[in-house]
Amino acid sequence: MKKLRVIQVGTAPMVHSAHAAIALRGLPETFQLEGIVEENPEFRCRAAENSAFAGLPFLTWEEALRRRPDAFVIETDEHQLVANAIRSLEAGFPTYMDKPGSEDQAQFRKMCRLAAEKKLVLSLGYMFRHNPAVLHALELKKAGKLGEIFSVEAQMSGCNDAGYHRTLPRFRGGMMYYLGCHMIDMIVHFCGFPEEVIPLNARTLSRGVDCVDFGFCAYRYAHGVSFVKTCASEVNGVNRRSIVINGTNGTFEIRPIEVPRGDGYDDTFARVTLENSHPFSDGSTALTFPPHRRYDGLFLNFARYVRKEAENPYTPEYEEKLHDLILRSCPPRA
Repeated sequence: MKKLRVIQVGTAPMVHSAHAAIALRGLPETFQLEGIVEENPEFRCRAAENSAFAGLPFLTWEEALRRRPDAFVIETDEHQLVANAIRSLEAGFPTYMDKPGSEDQAQFRKMCRLAAEKKLVLSLGYMFRHNPAVLHALELKKAGKLGEIFSVEAQMSGCNDAGYHRTLPRFRGGMMYYLGCHMIDMIVHFCGFPEEVIPLNARTLSRGVDCVDFGFCAYRYAHGVSFVKTCASEVNGVNRRSIVINGTNGTFEIRPIEVPRGDGYDDTFARVTLENSHPFSDGSTALTFPPHRRYDGLFLNFARYVRKEAENPYTPEYEEKLHDLILRSCPPRA
């Protein structure tokens, strides 16, 4: 099968630009990464010394468009993501974009509606959409094994340094915008869109930085309440990253969501309980999933969508509605 010729736009150090390039180059039967567009001189100099981009030509946007690739992969600084995705879509190219996109609601809506009008693939980098444990839980939900889902408890925290904290004031929603978006997406997967959004975000003033580093938001449904918690100051928070799906017939716990093995692959651990047991005994069953690389599912499915081998279940309409929910989950800028 012919490889997809792609060009990556952006090498921003705070996003997963290097990981994206490594992932694309690690799928040589599917992709041919032809070059990098980087208009920020500082980022370009830094990228030139990064082995992830070794041997790749640096291009201007105009040069990239003249090459007529099969698709663009947008991995810029967060506030530039949507503007660059719009440029790709306006030129008629299928587009992969890192999450969650602009905090400018009108700009994000313009991007989604442009993709819909032009019938172009627009795929966003929500990494847990292809996590093997999440996919298994969705199968159980679809089969009715969990019963009616009435609550999802989703946490994604870490214990970050002062430099990380100093980046958070760039975002209106702080951690809820930056990492909480992944967990909001998961709640919508299992519960749908909520009837009420109750944000309770806060500042811990940890590391001596005034930023919204503690994100919490509750989502009320007709038959339950779900929540997202994300904190940049939580000791051992990475190992407590989890998604707990509560249904009337069963509970599915993914905890921790990802455990790096050191070889580029991640392990995921889960437990499922489908029968009532004594309240002080553990009636759950441990589940083991094959090791996976975080970005392979994202990029391989993007390739399938571009080749029309599969239809993208995440439509522009879905992405627009999800983005609106993410912004509602974030506090107004002080």
